[in-house]
Amino acid sequence: MKPLIFGYVRVPDDMSDDEAKQKQDDLNAYAEANGFQLATVFHEYVSGVRSAFTELVEAVERAGAKHVVVPSYRAPALSRSLQDAMLVHLSCATGAEVVSLDECS
Repeated sequence: MKPLIFGYVRVPDDMSDDEAKQKQDDLNAYAEANGFQLATVFHEYVSGVRSAFTELVEAVERAGAKHVVVPSYRAPALSRSLQDAMLVHLSCATGAEVVSLDECS
């Protein structure tokens, strides 16, 4: 059985449906190429709201997953300090490693 990996994508208003789908496809391709089963990709659609991120943290904890993939370490939020805080919170709360596709390229 492949280990689970979860994904997280923030979808700003100016992102097209095609761009959002491409990001999801990229996360799926990463999972497949690296021996993971992509469990779920959480999408954050409303700027300033973190409900999908909260759901991600809860899902990773419930599943005991140890990996999360994001398009970029800068993707979770607009401000760098909030981006960093979210990634630290995710890692500390779940013990999961966060992988950025930008770092893999």
